[in-house]
Amino acid sequence: MSDFRDLLDYARKITNDTLAEVFDEVMYEAESISDKLVALPYISKDYTLRGGKRLRAFLIMIGYWSKEWRHKDLDKLRYLMAGIEFLQSYFLVHDDIMDKDELRRGGPTVHVWFEKKCVEEKLLGDCKHYGISQAILAGDYLETLAVSSFYRLGLPSNIIEELLRRYTKGLRTVSYGQYLDLLIAYTPLEKVSEEDIYNIHKLKTASYTVELPLHLGAIASTLYTPKLLEELSSYAIPAGIAFQLQDDILGLYGDPKITGKPVGSDVREKKKTLLIVKAYELGSEREKRFLEKIYNEKKSEEITINDIEEVRRIVRETGSYDYSMKKMQNYVNEAKTALLESEEICPKAKEALSWLVDLFVKRVK
Repeated sequence: MSDFRDLLDYARKITNDTLAEVFDEVMYEAESISDKLVALPYISKDYTLRGGKRLRAFLIMIGYWSKEWRHKDLDKLRYLMAGIEFLQSYFLVHDDIMDKDELRRGGPTVHVWFEKKCVEEKLLGDCKHYGISQAILAGDYLETLAVSSFYRLGLPSNIIEELLRRYTKGLRTVSYGQYLDLLIAYTPLEKVSEEDIYNIHKLKTASYTVELPLHLGAIASTLYTPKLLEELSSYAIPAGIAFQLQDDILGLYGDPKITGKPVGSDVREKKKTLLIVKAYELGSEREKRFLEKIYNEKKSEEITINDIEEVRRIVRETGSYDYSMKKMQNYVNEAKTALLESEEICPKAKEALSWLVDLFVKRVK
């Protein structure tokens, strides 16, 4: 299905071109106010355009054509495709602060970039706090660019109203998921359940990585029905959970050159993924005690490469790795079954979505 790969490449190109276009507009806006402001659009643009698969933008395109394949061109839709990527950057900037990440897509995270800028320019006060404060503003700034995408669509007011209703509901859902994610991060490992993990994946990743863009695209087409949105959700939720399960596997075993994150960063961040929760459940007393020490007691900076290797070994030898792979495949099958049973999603969109869920779980380590 090389045509879908070509379509994904096309979606990526028009999205990146539109992102650059909007960033150029706001760079001009900032410069016209004060040259002291240019750092804000500059780092927002650099961070957003460093990379990214643009899968959410692609899903907006598929949602747009989900009822009738290629029924309309993408002249205006490209702004909505860019908008979902502005939203992604907004979330990532704030996630990086919460996770204390210093690297994103091969470059400094926004709070680290501003901290270094503070030091280089010999500003007064606590440069670490300055970096975090300015990064929070950069995230908020990116979210305004996401919202501004709606007025560029040239759609009837009732459709814009429905898009905004769905968009804001999506943001609330992600906020619930992120709240739980942070809560679990501060919860002792022995008190975290498998169900907690799936709930976070559903609210956080599945809802906004797959379901929200599909719904926004379908609504923007003006051809949507409640049943179409329901059928898209039946696919999106299991597909999104499968995506996150694979992401967690890559986080523990992936090549940093591909993931863009340092070796063992998920362990140092003490992310309680299904891999870890299941390994704890299945592990020996010695293995449980070791995992408690890593995830409950040790400071992140105290976790060594040997600790990371031992976590990897425990996950594999307890059977947790195989269990996670099996669960991931179960969710893939659930997503594909939803497509087979769908009555409103058009055949070509079903093919594209089936191809995409396979892509989610075949990402290279």
